[in-house]
Amino acid sequence: MSRIIHVVNASSRTDTGITDELARSLAWCAGPHLPVIRCVTLADGPNGISTARDSDDAAPAVIRYVERWAPEPATGAFVIACFSDPGVAASRELTAKPVMGIGEAGLLAALSLGDRVGTIGVSSGGEAKALRFARQVGLLDRFAGHVGLGLDYADLRHPERVSAGLLEAGKALRDRHHARVLLFAGAGLARYTAELGRGTGLPVIDPTQAAVTLALPHAC
Repeated sequence: MSRIIHVVNASSRTDTGITDELARSLAWCAGPHLPVIRCVTLADGPNGISTARDSDDAAPAVIRYVERWAPEPATGAFVIACFSDPGVAASRELTAKPVMGIGEAGLLAALSLGDRVGTIGVSSGGEAKALRFARQVGLLDRFAGHVGLGLDYADLRHPERVSAGLLEAGKALRDRHHARVLLFAGAGLARYTAELGRGTGLPVIDPTQAAVTLALPHAC
């Protein structure tokens, strides 16, 4: 029986296409000897996660999901696909099975490729949130800065609205903030990794792919 890695979109919004995009970006994990990747949307999560309040509202829904599925023998790991890692610490107290937040996993993966990490978010602002998160995980001295694209998450269904903004943000982080690696501060942007890397000459990390990569050995 194949083990399952639950990839959890903690927002209840369905107009963004993020859960479908997560599944597409993780298709490389498919194989006869690999875990099943199950990407799910939490119907009881908040309608979008942009602020600290949204993240706090998402945590109970994440915890309930982990509590429901952790006892299942087929469950191998959980990946919480929200950059602020809502409910991750509490969920780890419920199960010995790995519970990974894409924020922490993405930052650690990025730091293995460059000394200073710059983050790019979908919505506007977000720098204070990114700074706070870097401080919480003890990596503030290697955090270069954050740029928000000023988009709504529904804009992710329209790649032409995203590409130009990502390139401008990446160059700003490289030239003005001296970032040496770029990290998407959110889920659903994996399709732009190679494009942004070519445009900036920097390594680019998608945090959901990073978290699932870490989860794979524990779920096989």
